[in-house]
Amino acid sequence: MNTAIAARTSTGADPVRPFRIGAYGFVVLGVGHLAFVVATASATPTPEQRRADTAMRESTFTLLGLERTTLDVTHGMSIAMAFFVVACGLLMLAAVRHAPDLVRRRTAFGRVSLVASLAALGLALLLLPAPPIVILPVTSYAFALSLRRGAKV
Repeated sequence: MNTAIAARTSTGADPVRPFRIGAYGFVVLGVGHLAFVVATASATPTPEQRRADTAMRESTFTLLGLERTTLDVTHGMSIAMAFFVVACGLLMLAAVRHAPDLVRRRTAFGRVSLVASLAALGLALLLLPAPPIVILPVTSYAFALSLRRGAKV
């Protein structure tokens, strides 16, 4: 007789599926942002956008010997963050594929994912346009549901 008992989740449902949904949400958010950047860069700017771009090009600063315009920094940070969001989502998917117990048991892995998603949602509500405000509640709910379904450690 086998005395080993598999870890039981609190509701009987597997927490991996909602976690994957949250991770895919991060990938979609980052890829969508990169697509938006490409579309915006190839579109004809409005007169207001031209004025804003000109003002940002004229505003420069030097940090650690590198001179950059405000436009350079804004675009660079935006694109870099999109890549990091995609990377986080892909790393989450890879980790849960190879070590599903990171999610099946309520570990810091799931809690950090939820906190990051909620923090990004708060920031989106204050400063960002609609797409992240639509996607981040889904990712946050998915990570929270995954934690709820996970077995207590």
